[in-house]
Amino acid sequence: MEYVGSEFNEFVNRKLMLLVLTADTISLALNNVFGHLFHLNGIRMSDNEIYYELAVTHFFYIHYFIIMMLVAFCLASLLYRAFHAPLFYRSKYLLIAVIMVVIVVMNVLTFKSAIDISIMGYAVEAICIYYCVFIFTPQRLLQKTLLLVAQDMSVALFVLDIEGKRLYNNKCAEQLLSRDHALADREGTTLEEWCRHQYLYGAGEFNGEQTFYRGIEEVILKIQLQRMVDGNKQLQGGYFVIQDRTEEINKLKEERYQATHDSLTGLYNKEYFCEEAEKYINGHAQEELLILCTDIREFKMINDLFGAKVGDSVLVNCARMLEDQVNGALIYGRIGNDIFGVLMPKAIYDEEHFANEAQKAFASCMDKNAFFPLINYIGVYEITDRTIPVSVMCDRARMAIATIKGDYHKRVAYYDDVLRENIRYEQELISELDDAIREGQLKMYLQPQVSTEGKILGGEALVRWQHPVKGMIAPIAFIPVFEKNGLISDVDKYMWESACKQLRKWKDEGKEDLYISVNISPRDFYLLNIYQVFTELVNKYDIAPQNLKLEITETAVVIDLQRQMELIERLRRIGFVVEMDDFGSGYSSLNMLKDIHVDVLKIDMAFLRKAEDEERSKKILQMIISLSGQLGMPVITEGVETAEQVEILTEMGCDMFQGYYFAKPMEVEKFEELYLEGGKHV
Repeated sequence: MEYVGSEFNEFVNRKLMLLVLTADTISLALNNVFGHLFHLNGIRMSDNEIYYELAVTHFFYIHYFIIMMLVAFCLASLLYRAFHAPLFYRSKYLLIAVIMVVIVVMNVLTFKSAIDISIMGYAVEAICIYYCVFIFTPQRLLQKTLLLVAQDMSVALFVLDIEGKRLYNNKCAEQLLSRDHALADREGTTLEEWCRHQYLYGAGEFNGEQTFYRGIEEVILKIQLQRMVDGNKQLQGGYFVIQDRTEEINKLKEERYQATHDSLTGLYNKEYFCEEAEKYINGHAQEELLILCTDIREFKMINDLFGAKVGDSVLVNCARMLEDQVNGALIYGRIGNDIFGVLMPKAIYDEEHFANEAQKAFASCMDKNAFFPLINYIGVYEITDRTIPVSVMCDRARMAIATIKGDYHKRVAYYDDVLRENIRYEQELISELDDAIREGQLKMYLQPQVSTEGKILGGEALVRWQHPVKGMIAPIAFIPVFEKNGLISDVDKYMWESACKQLRKWKDEGKEDLYISVNISPRDFYLLNIYQVFTELVNKYDIAPQNLKLEITETAVVIDLQRQMELIERLRRIGFVVEMDDFGSGYSSLNMLKDIHVDVLKIDMAFLRKAEDEERSKKILQMIISLSGQLGMPVITEGVETAEQVEILTEMGCDMFQGYYFAKPMEVEKFEELYLEGGKHV
C-alpha cells in the first residue's frame, strides 16, 4: 500500500490488517516452542541417509490463507496501479508484480519441501523496490522532466561543451539560432557566434542585454551565461539562457512615451517637460537660460468657429515648428491646452525670429478663405533663481503674456521685477477684496448724466476703493484684476445693492425722478443669474425697475447672442431700462441695432478721437444718432470734455451727455448737493 499509494485506503481496514498480521507473526514465532503449525520429521533411509519432511497441522492452513490473501491483495493493487498509471510509471509496478508472482509460484512448488527457496525472492523483491523507488524511477523521471521542461521553456536554452560546441538547444533556441532567421549585431556577428566567443573568451559569467537585428527589425535579448565546473574548478561546459525582451521593452517604452508625451502633438507633456528642463538647468549651472511660453489668442474661438480638427491642426503645426524651425531650443513641450513651453540658451535667443516662425506655423494651417487673425503671444522668463520649480518659471512666463493679451501690436513680453511687483500687488488686492466689501471700503460714486439743457437726469454708478492703508485706489488699478479672475461679480453685486439702497433713500425723500445706471460686466452673464439678481433687488428695496438702468456691453451680447437677446427682453418686459454701453468702440454693426432691442444707446466720444479721418467719423456718428432716433432709442454720449463737442453732438440730435465737461464722478452726497442746490442743473 505504501508503494502504490493510499488509493486503496477506503477498501482496507488498516487496524484489522495489522492486528491479523501481528497475530500471525507471533504464532509463527511460538511454533518453535509448541509446534502447533508445523514441524520437521526426520526419515532414515536404508543407506542411513536422513532427509526431512515438513509436517503441517490444520492451524498452518490458516496461516497460509492469510499469506495468500495478502499476496492476492498486493498483486491486485500492483496490477491496478500498473494499468491506470501513466506509461512512464507502468514498469515500476509491473516489475514488482512479476517478482511477486514468481515468489508465489516457487513457494507453492516447495510447499512440502523442508527448505523454502522462495525466501530468497523476498530479498530480490526488496532490492527491486528500493531500486525503483530511489534510483531508477527518480533519475529517469528527473531526466525526462528536465528535458521536457527545457524543451518547452519560453526562454532559449542551449548547452556548450568545453570546446564551445553546441550539445543541446531547446525549441526557443532553435528559432533564435535558425539560419533562415539568423540574428546578427551591427558588425554581422550572428547570435551563436557571439555566444561562443563570449563563452570561450569572456571573463566569468555574463548577465546583460544585447541588441541584435533580423533584417531591419531590432531584437533585444537578455542573455545569461553560466559556466559549469567540477570540484577542482575545472571547466566542464556551460549553457546560455536567452530571453527575448523586445515586446516587453517596446511595451514599456510605449507606456513611458504615453506617460511623458502629449498624445496630440508628440511633444513632452507638462510634467515631463518640467522634469527634463529641471535636469538640464541643474546640470548647466553656468549657462544663461530662458523659459519661453507661447499662447494663442482666442484659441477657444478657433475651435468654436472652425471645429476641433482645425484647432488640433494649429497645435500640431506649432509642435512641428518647435521641432524643426526653432534653432537652439533644448527642451520643448505642450504644457497646457494651447500653451507650449521652451527651454533655450539666452545667447542664441532671437526674439524676432522666434516670434515670426511661431506666427508662420499658426497661420499655415488655417483655411485661406477663413478670416481669423491668428496671434501668438510669447512670454519670456530669464532663469535667475534655479531653486524654484520649472512649473513656477512657466507660470511667470505666462504672467508676462497676460500683460499683453489683447494687444495686436506687441507679441512678446518679459517677466521682470516690475511685473513681479504688479502681480504681488494684484494678489494683495484679491486677498483684501472680501474685507473691502465687508467693511464698506468700496464706495459708490455717481457721474451725472444731463440733458441738452444741462438738467441732471440721473447718474452712472462708478466704484472707488477707499483703502485704509493704500488710500484711494483708482478703478483702473483693480477692475481689470477682478475681471480677469471673475471676482468682478462680487464687486458688481455690491455696487448694484448700493445703488438700490440709494434709490430707496431717494424714494423716501421724494426724489423718484432720479435714476442710477449700473454696469453689468460680461463675466456676470456667465457667473450670475442676472434676471433673478435684479428682480430680487428691486423687490427687496421696493423701487421702480425703470429707476435702476442696466448698462451692458456689446462684447457680452455677441458671445451668446440668442441667449442675451432673450434675457434683455425679459428684463425690459418688467420695466428695466437697458442701455447698450460703449457702442462704437467694439465690433458694432447694424445687425446689433437690428437684432437687439435696447432702450438707450451709449456712445463713447473716443469714437471720434481715435479716428484718422474725423469728418468721416462725424458722418458715421451722425448716421448712428439719426438711426437711433428713428428706432426710438435715446442716445447718451459719454466722455464729453469740451463745449465744442456738446455743440456738435446737440446739432446731431444727441439727447444726453456724460463727461468731465459737466462733472467728474463724485460722492453721493456731492451729487445730491449738486442736484438740489444747482436747481437740478449743472
